[in-house]
Amino acid sequence: MTISLDADVRVCPSCGTPPGAGDVCRRCGLELLALPELPTWTAWHATKAASSRPAGATRKSASIAPLRHPSERSRMVLALVASLVVPLTGCAVIVAGAGLAGLLAIVLILTTFVGSIWVVLQLSRARLLGQAVRVNASSMPELQELLDEVRDTLQYYGRLDVYVINKGAAPVTTTSFLGVPTLVVEGSLIGELLAPEKRAQLTFIFGQALGALKAKHARLDLLVLLLDSVNALRFTAPFITPWYRATAYSGDQIGMMCCSDLESALHASRRLLVGGEVAATMGAGDVLPQARLVQQRWMPRLTQLFLAQPHLTNRYANLLCFARYHDPDAWTRVQTSLDPQGGRDMDELWRRSPHRRRAGLARD
Repeated sequence: MTISLDADVRVCPSCGTPPGAGDVCRRCGLELLALPELPTWTAWHATKAASSRPAGATRKSASIAPLRHPSERSRMVLALVASLVVPLTGCAVIVAGAGLAGLLAIVLILTTFVGSIWVVLQLSRARLLGQAVRVNASSMPELQELLDEVRDTLQYYGRLDVYVINKGAAPVTTTSFLGVPTLVVEGSLIGELLAPEKRAQLTFIFGQALGALKAKHARLDLLVLLLDSVNALRFTAPFITPWYRATAYSGDQIGMMCCSDLESALHASRRLLVGGEVAATMGAGDVLPQARLVQQRWMPRLTQLFLAQPHLTNRYANLLCFARYHDPDAWTRVQTSLDPQGGRDMDELWRRSPHRRRAGLARD
């Protein structure tokens, strides 16, 4: 949505929103009090236009529906039903046996549970303020600019706190329920990928994270925590984890759309497998023989059934198959770099992919 303002209105230098009466921008969270002067709407708009993509670049659709993995919707229904069966059955048994007192006890327990999670999240955010650097136009302008580009591409304008930390549990961690969505990124990842020649890889990674927020991939997290707290997750996990695996595939696909560069998306995916230095020495087809093996053998397929994340080789293969369906030009460029064996491996992976069936339906 485009907002038209008077030319002389002062706006936030990061997102172009009038700051209102507070010291913090109500849209992007930038601290405005420390800035010497806010730009006018005209000056901000001119600066934004000058730094936008080159002429002729295609503006991507804000809708992410075509970017979701084909199995995400059906797996979501299965996961939602499985998540609700146990707590609803338990509540029904308690109410049937204890009546109104049982119902009040359930409400009290749920309120305490949700409240405790909220307190833990607030404490975690407080620790971040003392142990990490919050990203904004003043502290890290280049990173904030890249984040703004991804937000504009996805048209995701909700509040988002981004922190850079020395070392985290994972290179990128997202928390998005019971409060403000928070993205925590390792500083080593930023330092390596913020260079112009690697910027598309970082766009891919942020596209994954923000795409998950826009797609509401954390909508079942609270239910999963509740099930885990009563030791019921062991019974429902086989029905819930397939949806989480589908959301991982969807995140990769959204990330690739954001960076508009299949080669960079594949490079970033190889980083997860072997690390940044080794990934730079590998070609796009070097992972395909192993990816084909993982999909053909029953033991790797069995172990994945118990995981909330797909095997990394499966994510890599899915990204290539998605590009073959969604962006044939990008796929053709990668296809020309494959050797004959890589081409045969890719054909077999494509034969097994749900994107192949999707492409057949599109042609029909």
